[in-house]
Amino acid sequence: MFESLHINEKSGVPVWVQIRNSLIFLIKSEQIKPGDVLPTVRELATQLGVNYNTIHKVYQDLEADSLICSSRGKRSFVADVDRDALALPESPVDLVIDELVRVARESNVSEKDVLIRVKERFLKQSIE
Repeated sequence: MFESLHINEKSGVPVWVQIRNSLIFLIKSEQIKPGDVLPTVRELATQLGVNYNTIHKVYQDLEADSLICSSRGKRSFVADVDRDALALPESPVDLVIDELVRVARESNVSEKDVLIRVKERFLKQSIE
C-alpha cells in the first residue's frame, strides 16, 4: 500500500506536503486503518528517495494532527480516529488545493492571482 506513494518533483508542491497529503488520503480512504504500522522514517525515506528529515517532518505533522501515534524507539501507527469527523477532502487533489489556499492566504496572494497562476500552469503543462 505504501508503494503507491509517489513524488512529483515538477509539481511545485513541496515534497513533504505531497507525502503528507498522500498519507492523509490513505487514512481517510481507509486504505490504512487504525493500528496499522507505518514504515519507519528511514524505510519510507529510502523507498521514496528523500531525506530522512523530510519523512520525520511528515510524521511529526501527522502526529500533531492526531492522525498517527509514535514514540521514541517504537514504530509509528495510524491513530484511532473518526474518519467522518476528520472532514478531510476526498481526493489527493483536494488536499493539494487546500494546501494551496492556506499558503496563498498566508502569503497574501489574492484568489484572482492564484486562479491565474493555476490556469497558466495548466496551459504550460499541456504544451510540454
